[in-house]
Amino acid sequence: MAIPPLLAFVMIVAPLSQSLYYGAIISGLWKDPLMAHFRDYGAEHRVYPLCRFLEWTGLAAISGGLFSGDALAPYSYIGATFAPLAFFVVAILAFIGDFIVRRHPDLREALPRWYFELLRNATRQERRFIGFAWLRIPRRMRWRLNGDQAAFRTWADTVRITVIYGAYDPNNPWTMWG
Repeated sequence: MAIPPLLAFVMIVAPLSQSLYYGAIISGLWKDPLMAHFRDYGAEHRVYPLCRFLEWTGLAAISGGLFSGDALAPYSYIGATFAPLAFFVVAILAFIGDFIVRRHPDLREALPRWYFELLRNATRQERRFIGFAWLRIPRRMRWRLNGDQAAFRTWADTVRITVIYGAYDPNNPWTMWG
């Protein structure tokens, strides 16, 4: 049975791109989606990107297993048999890992560390200010803070101190009276 190329492309690219997306989020290399949750009004809901990463990795492994056998069939029997089997083992491990992570809150809140540290250590108002301050910094600084976790932690603490004590402009003598 021949699968249309566009369907095969979508079945491979969609799970793989989502796995990369959630992989960047849980590794801390892309903080924008989680910072957007800090800016939401109303009740705060927690996001668990590790669970989504494991789900999409399992789906990517299944689609890789489905298409690797057909791609390797002309070359060797062992390659055409072993590659799909290896992909299905990875898929099973990802789905079992997702099941385990969903049942244990400590594992569910393990990654990304910076996000759950902010949820534990900062108040709702401080997290909202951090989320809005994230929008105000230049794009290059955001890229720098995405890659450097210690610098991000320092920046977030600076924003928190500004929220707690208030910003004070030493060049404006009237701010202390207003």
